[in-house]
Parts: sequence; C-alpha cells; structure tokens
Amino acid sequence: MGLDGEKKMSKSVGNFIGVTEPPDSIWGKLRPAKTDEARQRLKDPGNPDICNIFAYHKLVSPQAQLDEITEACTTASMGCIDCKKILFENLMKVLDPIREKRDELAKNPDVVDKVLKEGAERAREIAADTVFEAKRLMGLIPG
Repeated sequence: MGLDGEKKMSKSVGNFIGVTEPPDSIWGKLRPAKTDEARQRLKDPGNPDICNIFAYHKLVSPQAQLDEITEACTTASMGCIDCKKILFENLMKVLDPIREKRDELAKNPDVVDKVLKEGAERAREIAADTVFEAKRLMGLIPG
C-alpha cells in the first residue's frame, strides 16, 4: 500500500507480451514502449544497441531487416513508431501460427488429453528406468 492508502502495482506487472494475447493488446503495449531515450525527435539519430525495441527485433526480425532498421535509426530516417510497427508485423508472423494451433487444439480437447496421457506414460517409464539405474549404481539393488 502507498502512503495514500491505495494499492500500488509494481512497475513490472503487466509488462509482458502473452503468446496468445490478442494483437490489439500487443500493439497497446508496444506503442508506448521505451526506446532510445536520447532520441527525442525524429531528426535525432538513435542507437539501436540501447533500444528495448531493437532487442525484441533481434528475436523476430530477419538479419536483412535488422540491418535496414539499424541504418534508418542511426541516420534518423525512420521514427520509433515506424520501427515498432515493423516489430509488431514480425512478431505477429511468429505468434499467429501459435494462436491458430492453440485455437485448433481448443476445439479438440480429447486429442490434447490423449497426447498428455501418452506423454505422461512415457515420462513415467523413463523416470522408473532412471531411478532403477541410479539405485543400481549406488549399490542399493543388485545389478
């Protein structure tokens, strides 16, 4: 609680992008995100090495586009919002197939249950073999 009696939220609460989050929500988080703070105006050159948005670009954008963004940022030929729009498009290319697969699986819960049960059974078998081998190596059972 703050001094005024209101609950205060941590600065880190809600500052993540969920894999299945709707695109509008993701853009709502990207749009106001911090960039190179030294870049106050479009004519100010930026430094991608200290920009949070460029760090995300490295995860989802192809190298050729990273090179173009670096050039555009350091020469002030592109604004931060345009850079964020490119990031958003590339991020959607990664997340859209995940969301589509999730939606497909949500329509077939029996398939999901079957896969989970089969995976659990395989994991049990592997765990049992591992425990047996560990006990054998420790001399707890004859081998």
